[in-house]
Amino acid sequence: GEEFEKKIAPPTLLLYVDAGKDTMG
Repeated sequence: GEEFEKKIAPPTLLLYVDAGKDTMG
């Protein structure tokens, strides 16, 4: 999602959350 680039957190965690949001919608 867009917040992936806005939020500050561990790359791995961001990628996991971002991918999860994109998959789950």
